[in-house]
Amino acid sequence: CSASDRCRLYALYVRQMLEQGLLSSNFLLLDIAPSLPLQTFLRQIPNIKYHSADKFMKGVDFTVDVTNMDGVSSETYDMFICSHILEHVDDDRRALSELFRILKPGGRGILMVPIVLKLEKIDEDPTITDEAIRWKRFGQYDHVRLYSKTGFIQRLQGAGFMIKQYDVEYFGKDVFIKCGISLKSILYIGKKDG
Repeated sequence: CSASDRCRLYALYVRQMLEQGLLSSNFLLLDIAPSLPLQTFLRQIPNIKYHSADKFMKGVDFTVDVTNMDGVSSETYDMFICSHILEHVDDDRRALSELFRILKPGGRGILMVPIVLKLEKIDEDPTITDEAIRWKRFGQYDHVRLYSKTGFIQRLQGAGFMIKQYDVEYFGKDVFIKCGISLKSILYIGKKDG
């Protein structure tokens, strides 16, 4: 299917929502920095009204900076996908605040970042612009932070999200193996009370 294992995990979660009757008609979903295989899958689900957005990518429905989505009304979306974006953003707290704002009460978002389990707290410094230093410190030339698991969860909760973590025990080992998903994968879902 050409999808990454994390995209297959998101598709598995959405398929489960569909099976549980959690996708009402006209379920509005915003996919930020979309991947083509996941986008193709989501656009095929009749209940989902799908929107894509990105700051730089061509061919998306909206050009948007995740830290300033003034063009999106508050409480618009039932769900969003924000996968491996926050580690690139100078002000991830502002981005999380915006994501929380655009989510309807009772809505949810897939919030995923690379997590370094050995870290006790988030290591970040958006002022570092030298690519070699970013590679050495953050593992990629365009990353501005490394997330610890505890730090990531605290940051999500600080924005107002209630956090749910879904892993192999939730989905089942056989399902993860069949879908080619790492048995260590954890899906982080942020929910907005309502």
